[in-house]
Amino acid sequence: MAFFYDNSVIGAIQKIFRRPSDAAMWLFTGMIVIGTFYTILGPAPGPGPNAKRRR
Repeated sequence: MAFFYDNSVIGAIQKIFRRPSDAAMWLFTGMIVIGTFYTILGPAPGPGPNAKRRR
């Protein structure tokens, strides 16, 4: 039973179940931050459908 005493993983899970709104807030914030970074640093757009091929 020593696994359950002072275990940070168990403590984090208990916090999530006690305050699910905090977990939802952090997930939403993470989605916004990741989406912003992907938009800023994401891959360059490819050629359009009317682009001519080089030979």
